[in-house]
Amino acid sequence: MVSFLIRKLVPGIKDPKNPEVRRSVGSICGACGIFFNILLFIGKLVMGLLTHSIAIVGDALNNLSDAGSSIITMIGFRLAGKAPDADHPFGHGRIEYISGLIVSLLICIMGFELGKSSIEGIIHPTPVDCTVLAVAMLLASLLVKAYMMFYNFKWAKIIDSTAMRATAVDSRNDMISTSVVLLAVISTKFTDLPVDAYIGVALSVFILYSGINAAKDTIEPLLGTPPSKEFLDKIEEIVMSHEAISGIHDVVVHDYGPGRKMISLHAEVSAFQDMFYVHDVIDNIEYDLAKELDCEAVIHMDPIDTKNKDLMALQEEVRAIAKGIDGKITIHDFRMVPGDSHTNLIFDMVVPHEVKTSEKDLIAHVQEEVQKVHPHHYCVIKIDRSYV
Repeated sequence: MVSFLIRKLVPGIKDPKNPEVRRSVGSICGACGIFFNILLFIGKLVMGLLTHSIAIVGDALNNLSDAGSSIITMIGFRLAGKAPDADHPFGHGRIEYISGLIVSLLICIMGFELGKSSIEGIIHPTPVDCTVLAVAMLLASLLVKAYMMFYNFKWAKIIDSTAMRATAVDSRNDMISTSVVLLAVISTKFTDLPVDAYIGVALSVFILYSGINAAKDTIEPLLGTPPSKEFLDKIEEIVMSHEAISGIHDVVVHDYGPGRKMISLHAEVSAFQDMFYVHDVIDNIEYDLAKELDCEAVIHMDPIDTKNKDLMALQEEVRAIAKGIDGKITIHDFRMVPGDSHTNLIFDMVVPHEVKTSEKDLIAHVQEEVQKVHPHHYCVIKIDRSYV
């Protein structure tokens, strides 16, 4: 049903990265989620009150929170799809992450409330009536939630949505929790123990755990996470496909929400090429990156002396020293400034965050190793940190 509605109501569905298409898909999935969850809330609440089951009432309240989550997700998609403006030149895409975070917090609140009512049920147990209608209601709920999980995962993958993925995970968790509630209700036929309340406690812990994990998934892109290796490999492939480029470094990827990325990097070019030609190449690369990766790209041109064999040999020596400290350390922007009494080797050294050696000790070590072979050479090193 949901896929049918999307294909009928969203004419541009063949371009799922388009902000308008993403907003429409998110709105339709959100509206369907509200409809299904309200139906489940009403049915379970009535059944929970009739059977005096804390677990069923808790499951009903969980569905109510899911309806609220769907409303928040839908609003988030509408706001995230707004075009950039003077106050927000990079667009509003991160609102989608914020809406996912709010959904996660709601999940945690419901887990806490369910845990509280379940503990009260253990202290003051109430008999639970197991009826055929209650079992049928819970089985129907399982089928509905399975369908919701399926379509949310499917469309989250198509439009690459963190918020919808969180909703799909929530539907999966609801299936597990409803299954446990079903077992609790059936168990009342065979024991007088407050199994229903104990199941409610276990269920609340599971819901809290899910909410915390979902929050983590939405907080991380807000704080800023490195791009995937596949994305970086694609950047390198596009840039290095142009013969004028000798190498790249200082790659930075800014994520302002789905479909709104900005890439900046330094491209190494021979200092002996025509600058007008190189500038044209850089412009073409920026265009290719924007077209292939759906992003904005800014490239800084770094000229290098490709004809100075002494310089190139020294660079390789220093590179080997750096890799001897840690295989992931790299150097770039290598220059040599000769003088009457000494020669300065000026370069940047990119040090991964996991390297715990202090910057002062790193510089001292490289300087010491260089002077073992070249006593009159001094290193002027700038330490960089990788953003990818």
